[in-house]
Amino acid sequence: MTNVDCANCAGTACTTEDIDSTPRWCPRRVTQQAIAQAEKIRSEDPEVKRCAQVAAEVEKTGYRQWPRVRELVEFCQRMGISHLGVAFCVGLREETQALIEILESHGFLVDSVVCTMNGGCNPVGQALVLNERQTELNVIMGLCLGHDILFQQFSEAPVTTLVVKDRVTCHNPLGPIINGYWHDDLMG
Repeated sequence: MTNVDCANCAGTACTTEDIDSTPRWCPRRVTQQAIAQAEKIRSEDPEVKRCAQVAAEVEKTGYRQWPRVRELVEFCQRMGISHLGVAFCVGLREETQALIEILESHGFLVDSVVCTMNGGCNPVGQALVLNERQTELNVIMGLCLGHDILFQQFSEAPVTTLVVKDRVTCHNPLGPIINGYWHDDLMG
């Protein structure tokens, strides 16, 4: 099986109808069924269509002007979401308190659940608590790698990540990828 490798493609054929000018591993060539299914969902599912439209509006309006927290507020307001859940790491309690203050100042009802709510990290428990609270959208604030996966797996509400935990880079995991100093250390 050929890898799909858009990250290393120098072409611009993906923005045209000319599939013949795409590389042999282009998703448009090797995953046509998945792409067709995605297009069908995008065009027929009203919630998917609405979410994509609102996301595009928020991106267009706030592009390079709004931080992600503002984008979260705008997205939720435009989607008509009023009840948010926040699943957070105990190490980010102060930051989570600041986030909740911002969200509540915009009229959102916010339920927050710490990872150690029952004596140890329990992302499944966090998801189940927020499911019981019937949140409409859940926000991850710095859950550990793996715990974030479990939380998303068990959350009934859609999930967005506001903070990705990276204790070494002040929660900026992109830093080592683009910084030559770290990049060399990360190569196998």
